[in-house]
Amino acid sequence: MSLMKSLWFVGNGQMELREIPVPAPKENEYLIKVISTGICGSDFEGYLGKTGRRTPPMIMGHEFSGVIAKAPEGGKYGEGETVTVFPKVFCGECEYCKEGLENVCPNGICLGCMSLNGSMCEYITTEEKYIFPFKNVSFDAAAMTEPLAVAYRSVFKITDEEIKKSKNIIVIGAGTIGLLALILLKYRGAENVIVSDATPSRLEKARELGASHTINPREMDFETAVLEATGGKLCDISIEAVGITPTAENSLDALRIGGTAIWIGNAQKIIQIDMQKVVTRELSIRGNYVYSYKEFGECVRLIESGKVKLEPLMTNRYRLEDGVQAFKDLESNKDGRMLKVFLENEQ
Repeated sequence: MSLMKSLWFVGNGQMELREIPVPAPKENEYLIKVISTGICGSDFEGYLGKTGRRTPPMIMGHEFSGVIAKAPEGGKYGEGETVTVFPKVFCGECEYCKEGLENVCPNGICLGCMSLNGSMCEYITTEEKYIFPFKNVSFDAAAMTEPLAVAYRSVFKITDEEIKKSKNIIVIGAGTIGLLALILLKYRGAENVIVSDATPSRLEKARELGASHTINPREMDFETAVLEATGGKLCDISIEAVGITPTAENSLDALRIGGTAIWIGNAQKIIQIDMQKVVTRELSIRGNYVYSYKEFGECVRLIESGKVKLEPLMTNRYRLEDGVQAFKDLESNKDGRMLKVFLENEQ
């Protein structure tokens, strides 16, 4: 029996490298050799025991790319093809799936979440419908499809007309998702994009990526800084990419009357906000949960096109067998310079 390396979440703050059998694909499944897996912020928060969405012992990981090692007879794709995988399991038959809302399919769950094993290993099996081939980009770039798709769904909740009319947009949170939202806003032609974060190195990265103003709420009064950056007009749209009470509040404080907040962040289950502010200023809040199947495919093509530059976010690479150390290093990432971290296998 062939064995493979796998990285297991075994308890809060504890990862363990194990050898386990290579999974045997079912008749309709492909065996994928995983080459690159990104460590998502939700993986790290799960590792710390903050979210309740990782149930040890289990293998985390849902941002990944690789090579087809074994294809089913009569399959659409062949061995050796380079692929990324849509990680949100969906039924394809419920009313939500039929409306193109696979992201909220009640019959599905994301790979590497709860107790469903994911991609922090050498091989994984999947059905054909989840496979997206790619060409002419690195495995790490292809593994960025998943986080890019999260940001893509949020930014494309804004219409072309809204982008054109918006004098000021603010992104709150300059982690990977927030910075990807910034990249996509600039790609879509947004001019004055403000970024707020409490980490100086990430604000530096935001400026490098085209932010017109940056705000550190630990060093200045947030609302005053927004007024100064917008010439007293506040923002038309805010994108919240953290998911805790203070940043959710900031996403509303930054808005002009009639403005819109798009919430991506999901770190804290229950938050507190000033409801009167929402009501009396007629603010809108749009939730954003992962991405649809169609949007995931659009992001594969966008990465292939080279029109969005992901390299500035791709900061650290580890071999899978050094994954325990990767998580320990993330615990020490006080200056925030580690953004997208990859666990890699040999091709």
